Amino acid sequence: MTERMPRVDELLREEISTHISRSISDPRLGFVTVVGVETSPDLRHAKVFISTIGTEEQRASSLAALRSATPYLRTVISKGLRIRRVPALHFELDAAGERGSRIQQLLGSIERGDDPLDDLAPLPSPGAPRPTGEAS
Repeated sequence: MTERMPRVDELLREEISTHISRSISDPRLGFVTVVGVETSPDLRHAKVFISTIGTEEQRASSLAALRSATPYLRTVISKGLRIRRVPALHFELDAAGERGSRIQQLLGSIERGDDPLDDLAPLPSPGAPRPTGEAS
């Protein structure tokens, strides 16, 4: 990957973040943070990873609001950035925050002395035979 791609990704992330917070007034849009952008090498497509706060319904609503604002965002990006082609924007929820929160919960339960793995099936001992149908 060339040095240009990360710069384009970061420029797009900043530009999209700015316009989401300042100029989109869709009531479905909740608190949204643009976590990152990954553009394809030909700059035709860009995955925009977002993080939202709220219930699953609120997250879906925010995602729908962003998807409906995509043509507007592409227009303002084309005016704000000097790139030949503005990529098609594909918004996706970023689950890294949720995974991090889950890890924090697990570490907190270990610190308190709870066993966070009570609900999981025990691992087989190293010498125990494997159940039939399971690959080695």
